[in-house]
Amino acid sequence: MVFTSFASAQDFYELLNNTLDQPTLTRMNLADLQQTRLKLSSAYSYQDYFREQLSGKDTQSLFGEAAIVNLHAVNARRSFKYGAVIQIQERRKNYSNLNADILLNADYLNEEHDFDLQLACGNERMIWGLRIDQQGTSFGVPMLINEYPSSEDSQMNRYFLDWLEPSFGNEFDAHGEFNLNGLQTYSSLSLGSNLIVNLNYRVSETSFTPVIDYSNNSNIDELKGDRQIVFDGANVNQFLELSLESPQWSFKPTLTLQKNNADLTIENPLPEGVIDDFPELGWLEFSRRGAAFSIESQLENLELELGVGYSQWDANTDMSTPVLGRYWFIPIAHAAQLHISGKSISQHLGFYRELFNRGISVDLIAGYQHAYFDFMVTGEAELEFNIRSIPIHDPLQFHLHVISIGVPIVYSFNSFALHYEINQVLPWLNRVDESPFNFEGGYQPDRKVRGGGQHMIALSYTWR
Repeated sequence: MVFTSFASAQDFYELLNNTLDQPTLTRMNLADLQQTRLKLSSAYSYQDYFREQLSGKDTQSLFGEAAIVNLHAVNARRSFKYGAVIQIQERRKNYSNLNADILLNADYLNEEHDFDLQLACGNERMIWGLRIDQQGTSFGVPMLINEYPSSEDSQMNRYFLDWLEPSFGNEFDAHGEFNLNGLQTYSSLSLGSNLIVNLNYRVSETSFTPVIDYSNNSNIDELKGDRQIVFDGANVNQFLELSLESPQWSFKPTLTLQKNNADLTIENPLPEGVIDDFPELGWLEFSRRGAAFSIESQLENLELELGVGYSQWDANTDMSTPVLGRYWFIPIAHAAQLHISGKSISQHLGFYRELFNRGISVDLIAGYQHAYFDFMVTGEAELEFNIRSIPIHDPLQFHLHVISIGVPIVYSFNSFALHYEINQVLPWLNRVDESPFNFEGGYQPDRKVRGGGQHMIALSYTWR
């Protein structure tokens, strides 16, 4: 789960917006193709996602950095107009809780290289464009397990939990790669003089192959030594966006449909000649179907956006442990199945306003997002040696709220423009079910948490 959560989307805020039925799709518009220009810009951004302090000591931190170079070129001198956007990006994320007094310490480092090419052509009444993007990500997560779980049930300890430490050791090294290939096509077409239809379709496929290295020291000699668990997965995302606009309208309606499918297999490479273990440890399947509708409206110098969304979620997994050891002559291994399904309903409100524009332009962007998730969790364990297990059949219901505010500042001089933007995101979650399982730790009065901040500075030069 450590690496999967980070790589589900290439940026935390993109993942958050997607979860709240507000995906981000970038493209050139019809107005972008009507003016000849050549613009080169470079930018640096810093994201302070999360930081924690306990009793004045830094215990956890998650931050990210990105360096971006962008070239935007348009030739609009004739009736046939064409343009291109090329963007190269290097990103880095780091999570560390090495100073935290918890069961698991980890130091996560993620490095990403992105290439984005966009081509468009058209005239005064229509535009057609194609976007190709590729993202390559590598990560490493050394982990230290300070303490394995234990139970008040002596049978559970004797035939399961006591075997975890000798089977896996106390040090893990997770590493791997994620590769994304995306294809997007879009068009805008004028129907008469009063209506423009915008169509936008994107499909992306991500392959990921994380590996966990560990050391086995169980009581089965054939399984001892350096071992691996290998994950092999793929994820396919599809978005379809349709919007209408008119110079006579003060609003713009947009309908977005999205579909997501992912699957994962877990492999257990065995030492040569060993047949006392499972070569495969299980699988996971995930699907999501969603739709969202939003309206953008212009009220004098204030731009508003209202939207609602709905998604149906489904996840199934069937997993087993490797053979942990032998009790007398009987191999010890356990398995479990889990099914999570449900729906989410979301709403969002955003507005944009220009605050000041006299040599220096200062704007304000703010928004509120909310989603209610209503899931049912069903699970059952297959445990050996008559270990008692209570099946799970409980609801998981929670509200996710997000407040965001941003202030872009632009100072223009001749053909140069200096950009600075600060953003702050404030998410919080509220559980409303009464299920017996709990994902939260106990209350810690000396705990201080901050994060959600983003800073971006950019310099651009435009030839006209």
